[in-house]
Formats: sequence, C-alpha cells, structure tokens
Amino acid sequence: MDEVLAAAREWRRRGVPFGLATVVSSTAGGVTAPGDLLAVDPSGDVRGGIPAGCVESAVLDAATETLRTGRTRLARYAVGGEGPWPARPGCAGMLEVLLRRVTPDCPTGRALAALAGPGPVAVATVVGGPAPFAAQLTVRSDGTEGGLGDPALDEWVGDRATDLLAGGGTVLLRRGGRPPVRVLLQAVPAAPRMLLFGATAVAAALSRIGAELGFRVVVCDPRPAFATARRFPDAGEVHRAWPHRLLAATPVDTGTVLCLLGHDPRYELPLLRAALDTPAGYIGVLGSRDAHEARLARLRADGVPAPQLDRLVAPAGLDLGGRTSTETALAIAAEVVARRHGGTGRALHALRGPIHRDGHPDRARQPAAALR
Repeated sequence: MDEVLAAAREWRRRGVPFGLATVVSSTAGGVTAPGDLLAVDPSGDVRGGIPAGCVESAVLDAATETLRTGRTRLARYAVGGEGPWPARPGCAGMLEVLLRRVTPDCPTGRALAALAGPGPVAVATVVGGPAPFAAQLTVRSDGTEGGLGDPALDEWVGDRATDLLAGGGTVLLRRGGRPPVRVLLQAVPAAPRMLLFGATAVAAALSRIGAELGFRVVVCDPRPAFATARRFPDAGEVHRAWPHRLLAATPVDTGTVLCLLGHDPRYELPLLRAALDTPAGYIGVLGSRDAHEARLARLRADGVPAPQLDRLVAPAGLDLGGRTSTETALAIAAEVVARRHGGTGRALHALRGPIHRDGHPDRARQPAAALR
C-alpha cells in the first residue's frame, strides 16, 4: 500500500491521472487480500501489485483501460479451477477488483492523499448493493468528509472505522438487505515514530528504510552542517537541537523506535537517561562492545537501575555481516521488524511451518504495536 500511496502523492502533486486497482475480496489463497493496490500512470509506470500470478497482468490491462476510459467498475477473476488463469495448489478461487480512474481533485484522489498522511484515517468505499457505487467516506478522529448516500450508513460505517483506526487494516463490511450494501473499509493508524539521534551516514540510510516501513522518521543533531533536510529527504522532521531536549518534547509510546547513531559524549548519556524514562519499545545504540560497557558503567554510576539498562539494544542490529552504512541500517531495520512481528531473525529455509503467522503478509502501514 505504501508504494502506491507515495506514488499517488507524487502524481497528485504533478497533476497526473492514473488507473487504480483495489482488491475488494479474494478466495484465491493467502497471497492477496482486500486492500492490495496496483496503480499505473499514462506512461505505463506501475506501482504496487496484485500478487495473484497470471491475474496480475490482466488486472494491469484493466487498470490501463480504466485510466483511458474513466469507467469505474468491479471486475471478477476466476483463478484456477474452471478459470482461465492457472493457480498454485491451494490458491484457486475468485478475485474481485475495483477499478477506478484517479485525478488529483476527485474524491478518490483526496482519499488517497488522506491515507498517505500521518493518520489515523479510514476510507470507506461502496463496492456493491443499493448504495451509490464507489461513493466514499473519509473518517478521521476529528471528523468526516464525503458520504455513502445514506446518513444511517455513514454513521454505521463511521462507528466501525473508529474501531479500526487504532490498529489499521482492511475489511469488507456487509449491511442488511437483499442484496446487502458492501463497503470496503481501509484504515491506516497513526504512523509510529522512528527517532534517529545523530545525523550520520547510517542515519541517512535508516531514514530511507524507516520511511519505507511506514515510520514517521525524526532526525535530530545539534550540528547545523549535518542536520539538514537535503541530507534526509525521507525524514518527516529534521531538527538542529540537543537530543535529550527534543526527546522531552516528543510523544513516545511502545511502538516508538529510538536509535542513538552518533558518538558525541556531550549528549549521549543525557539522551540515554531520558530515553530509559520513556516507554519506547526499541532503544538501539551503535558502537563497539567495549564502548557500550564503558557507557553502562557511567549509567550505573549515575544510578540507573539494571532492569532499565537491560532495555538498551547494543550493539543495535541483527548479525548480517555487513559493514557499510546501508548494511548497518538494514541490520537495525531487520531487528526492528523482527521485534514488531515476533520473528526469530533466522533464515526462513531453516524453519518449518507457515512463512506468515497470519497467513498473509500485511502490506499496509503497521500500527504502533509494542516492540518486544
């Protein structure tokens, strides 16, 4: 989802229309699910995807046609079985896809812009039944925009959207009648924060990766020459400030990732003392093991208790064997992802059982769940 939302934001800024395919429902195994997106612009630039084998090419063709004609419709694809598109064992079924032409100022364009924002936000789209087809309702914590053609339906969907906002996700709702009204509800929670202290080369690489993972990245360094927006184009915020002072003014919860990536003794210990007083789910620190032992000794001397010190993840990152700034950032990001989902960090080929614990990879922005 994030790739399509980022592209939609850029295309909207440039005034470029595009074709959008959204999975509404799927019984074709666990590789695709409601909310999966594919978008294509007039030049043929494709973003996102519908991971359902040969069907993906057919969906792309349909999205391209919709971009040309502007006709909004619901398409159905039979995968495997009697359908024209083959499927792997266990992946046969039916796929429903909503096809729309998106322009910068149309309701869908505005809804995608809302989903690409800092959240939390939910967008409801009518995909079947007596309500106006493709009507949309955007729900935020402070109000709504648009409507589904029936105030009672708006209220009913709004209640369910509010319930979904905290954790995010996509659900297909059905309400009464024959046929029932069907509404696709897509919710994005508030983006969790990734706080990077020290405007280093590792921070620049981790900023890019963190933004791709759905974090709102905040970079902080007191050095004006290093803490610049040009060096960190993917960061939501770049501050020239003392780290412990910025941290004191920044909301932190159990989904927050906090990384000390510089080695400036002027702010290192004040920052770590302040960080250990927050509920941040991940407090990662770069540096050698000897440097960390010396750091721990100073923190103990300052009276920081052992259980608090155990929260420090140092050296930060999984053992990937890399040395470059990007490889180091990847190792840290991999550790964050493993903690977020309860992963082992081991090679998948050495494990048994389902690859994804819930049977489907979550491609939407992740909620600010506790990072254990």
